[in-house]
Parts: sequence; structure tokens; C-alpha cells
Amino acid sequence: MKLILLLLFFPLVLSSQQTKDKFIGDVTVQWLNDGRSMKLKHEFSYIDPDGRLWKVPKNTVVDGESIPQAFWTIVGGPYEGKYRNASVVHDYYCDKKVERWEDVHLMFYHACLTGGTSITKAKIMYAAVYAGGPRWDTTIIKNGKEKIITTSTANTTTNEMKTITDWIESTNPSLEEINARLDAVVIETEKHQMQIAN
Repeated sequence: MKLILLLLFFPLVLSSQQTKDKFIGDVTVQWLNDGRSMKLKHEFSYIDPDGRLWKVPKNTVVDGESIPQAFWTIVGGPYEGKYRNASVVHDYYCDKKVERWEDVHLMFYHACLTGGTSITKAKIMYAAVYAGGPRWDTTIIKNGKEKIITTSTANTTTNEMKTITDWIESTNPSLEEINARLDAVVIETEKHQMQIAN
């Protein structure tokens, strides 16, 4: 009898461990008159696989700009697909810059998966925001206060992003491999730009 109960209970335990990450609430919005932005009518949150809460307050205005517009033809726009909820949370944290940009882009990847995006598509979306999404750093200024310094986004071209997309689809690289390849592209692009300037 104990064995039967254990066999019945084990899948429930396993299932609860696999679904730790989740969205809390629904994205309910009011479209704004600019034809692009929307304002959240209710708080919306995401809990990532490590149990970290990413909260987006009521009345937050998002516009999908955290997914680089130049890549929309390759990866899709911010309000379409199963990554839509992930883009709302990503937009908010890219705008507020209260967490490291690397953590925000990684959260976006996990939120894409939580929303039902395939692993391959989630990696492509992650590559798009890593390659062309916003980046920022903080620095300490007078009196120990922090100041946010927005750094330029990586200058990855649409052609380079298409090459990266094809590579992800054919080889299924790890996130670390994606980061390394995109970092190399950024370095090469910066070298090329310096040569043109000189």
C-alpha cells in the first residue's frame, strides 16, 4: 500500500519542482493614444526558476522597445507570440535599470520558456536582447549614491542576427556559447568602427 501511495505521490512532487517559475496575474492593459504603448491596469509579476520575484506595478507603461525593433522581422514583435508576457516584464526592468542588464536579459529567456516559447525560439529571443537590447551600469557618485549609466547597445546588424539565428537553430548552443559568440561579434564590430574612424 505504501508503495502505491509513493508511486501516486511522486509525480506530483516532481511536477511541483518543475513548475517553480510562473507568472502571477494576467497582463490587462489600456492601449494609449500613441498607437504603441500600453498601460498595465493591474500588477503583474514573474517568478523565475530560482524563485526570484520580478514585479511590474500597476500603471506601468510598456512599449516593447526592449526587444530591438531592427530584429522584429527575424524574431517577431513584442506583442505577438508566447513571449508576450515575458516582454512586459523585460520592458519594465530595462526601463527602470534597477537590476543588472545581464540578469534582466536572462530573466527574459526564462520568462519566454515559462510562457510556452520553445527552447530554440527562447534562445533566439535571448540572443536578440543580448545583442541589441539595452545595457547599463551603475557607478557610485558623491555621498555614496548610485547613478545609472546607460551604455550603448551592441551594434549587431540584422544580417549578423540572421546568422546567429541560423546557428542557434542548427546547433542548439548553450546560453554561455551564445554570450561568447555575441561578445566576439561586438568586439569585431567595435574594431571595424575604430578602423573606419581612423
